[in-house]
Amino acid sequence: MSDRRRPPVKNPDEILENVFAGHREALIGGRENGKRYLLNFLEKFNSIPNAVKFFIYDLLAEDAYQIDDLVLCRQAVDRAGGYLEEARANNIRQFTEYLPSLRFIERGISIAVDAGEYESALSFCDLAIEIGLGKAYAAKRASIEKMLL
Repeated sequence: MSDRRRPPVKNPDEILENVFAGHREALIGGRENGKRYLLNFLEKFNSIPNAVKFFIYDLLAEDAYQIDDLVLCRQAVDRAGGYLEEARANNIRQFTEYLPSLRFIERGISIAVDAGEYESALSFCDLAIEIGLGKAYAAKRASIEKMLL
């Protein structure tokens, strides 16, 4: 019997770098291509670490929002939120570097406000404040609270 070679196993950092590089390349053809790339990546690889899924869904939320696929955007926002703690705990360096470009919270707020779901929008603001996204979200929270009056 011959020895079968096992495919190389990539660590989460390598997978994440592949996602970012592939997504950047796909975006050259527009947001629709970026969305397609991310969906294909999720479908093709069945053992993506949860911490990496956070970043994929965050990118997907933005792509979907930009092409007015609000159903997919909302799903991506929800999934990114579900994997947030995993990314914060297991990809500390990448998460910290990525934080200024984080999109799912902003998109979640937009979708919630447009749907009249102000409590949900306030929750997103609180999450943004909690993870250190700054005073802008405190101001956004105050603005949303005024809508409730």
